[in-house]
Amino acid sequence: MSETALDAAGRVKTLIALTEELTGIITRENEALESRRPQALAALQPDKARLAAAYAQSIRAVAADRSSMAGAGEGLIAELRELTKTFEARAQRQRALIDGARAASESVMKAIAEEAGKTAEPGYGARRANAAPLILDNKA
Repeated sequence: MSETALDAAGRVKTLIALTEELTGIITRENEALESRRPQALAALQPDKARLAAAYAQSIRAVAADRSSMAGAGEGLIAELRELTKTFEARAQRQRALIDGARAASESVMKAIAEEAGKTAEPGYGARRANAAPLILDNKA
């Protein structure tokens, strides 16, 4: 195998490894979102950020010189394509889960605000003539 082919295979193998790791993290994030444990996402963010940066850099390098992948072999390229499809499907699922959670929380907040508006005392939120000003002392 020529040096160019080895370099191309190495690039594809790197992309495969990055794609697999990112897919794994997104899968765990989706499981946390589906089981309503969004706090579990925080622990995954450092690895996700590191992997996403490396993945983006690799993708940019490939986009800048597509011919650099030519010697990688059809087997590796096919494996990368399949992994990329899986990664994209899981990322799309995550977008849907996050959009659903956002819509649900906005709906709850709207309902709370509407209910609070119904039960609030007249003048709530407005300064009353007989109300004393409130001063907070951060030094206390």
